[in-house]
Amino acid sequence: MNKTFIDQLISFLATPGGIIGVAVGILMLLKATSSRPTSWLMFSLCCFASSLNIINDGFVTSPPLLFPLQQIRASGRPLAIVLLILLVLLAIQTQGTWRRWVLPKPIKYLMFVQFVILFKTVVYGSVEFAFISAMTFGGIVFMLQRGPGQWLQDDENFYLAVRSIAVVGLIFVVANTYQYALNRYAITFVHSRFLGTTGNPQHAAVLLAATIPCLMFSIQSHPRWNFFKFLWLVTLLIVVYFLLLTGSRTGLLMGIVSILLFFRNNGGAWFRVILFIGISAALLLPFLEPDSLTTSSGIDSSVSARFASTENSRESAWFWMWNSFTNNILFGEPLRGDRMGYGENSWLSAAANLGLTGLIPMILMGWESIKLIWQLNQLGNRQRYYFFQTSVVIAGLGSMLVGSVFEAFLLGNITFSLLAFLIYLVMGGYLIEVDRVRTYYASVEPEYPDDVGLYQ
Repeated sequence: MNKTFIDQLISFLATPGGIIGVAVGILMLLKATSSRPTSWLMFSLCCFASSLNIINDGFVTSPPLLFPLQQIRASGRPLAIVLLILLVLLAIQTQGTWRRWVLPKPIKYLMFVQFVILFKTVVYGSVEFAFISAMTFGGIVFMLQRGPGQWLQDDENFYLAVRSIAVVGLIFVVANTYQYALNRYAITFVHSRFLGTTGNPQHAAVLLAATIPCLMFSIQSHPRWNFFKFLWLVTLLIVVYFLLLTGSRTGLLMGIVSILLFFRNNGGAWFRVILFIGISAALLLPFLEPDSLTTSSGIDSSVSARFASTENSRESAWFWMWNSFTNNILFGEPLRGDRMGYGENSWLSAAANLGLTGLIPMILMGWESIKLIWQLNQLGNRQRYYFFQTSVVIAGLGSMLVGSVFEAFLLGNITFSLLAFLIYLVMGGYLIEVDRVRTYYASVEPEYPDDVGLYQ
């Protein structure tokens, strides 16, 4: 978001596309009040809209996309806000639930980090920007608590939650395959690296990697081959291909971590090591010899050379952020404009910009996330019925935490990366709470069967 965001939103609402979009959104909102799949579809659309962006830094301008992708991308941020508002309205109408702990602890610590960002921006930066950021992040948390958090009451809604992220991957694949087939330059013009409808190859890579666990779960949830199993498989294959085209080592690492965590108990430690080596070789070896690649493969030699490179392109940025932290250890470095700027690491960015005031709750957020992963792993091992449910959350959270070391998306506002991380946390919290409730009711049941034959 920038200072002209309100103007962008008003301009978007005044266009024919904006009017049609709002009308369609209201119709979906009315439908969603009685249809939970429609509610989750609205969440998917909001996630996809939050990923839309355009490069325009004064030196490089993104080429126009094909109709209607160009119009949709140009209205990405206002569209995401409109969908968020509709989701908030839908969340207000959601009935109560049996759940007591809808928001896991990591989200609460992340809220404190955002509060520190807000306070520092109000005092030293733009009050307008701080107000818009607070409203946006506050709306996201409220929407998650009263919306998806309340919707997650049974296994069916858990499947819909997983599918909502998989649908983001499907929409991204359909839109960018259409553009890629007719004019690939418009989405690969940054050093031949694929960025799709996002504003950066790294952002595209994080989006693609974040959808892999949900796509694998969607495939696994269909025991027999049918149209949907085939659809999710094809989507996953294209996601992996696009991920390779991004040239992002961060995205590749996230994807590998997702696969390893999802299938973590298949065959023991040695098998996991062999699986890791096999996947790494299968993905990397074809790119180690750029001269062997043909242009028809769609993979440019500069992209393959990036995978083969051992250079740490973030070393200088990390070193600068660490120095900023050590020189301003309590409250972080002073603002150099009306808002904060984040480097290529969520944790060092928090340290450099917020000092210990923001870094401590950030570390607590990470620690609670790791604890949640550990609890989910224990649940999956103890209750085999929940193995794949816990696996998709473990794989999603694990890969996002790894990616946060190389990208600062945990400090974002309304981005797909942040929304995906938060919904994975909410899904994980649901599984833990279900286990607690079922364990409690199992403990209060009679030790022996009664005369009614309750256990027959």
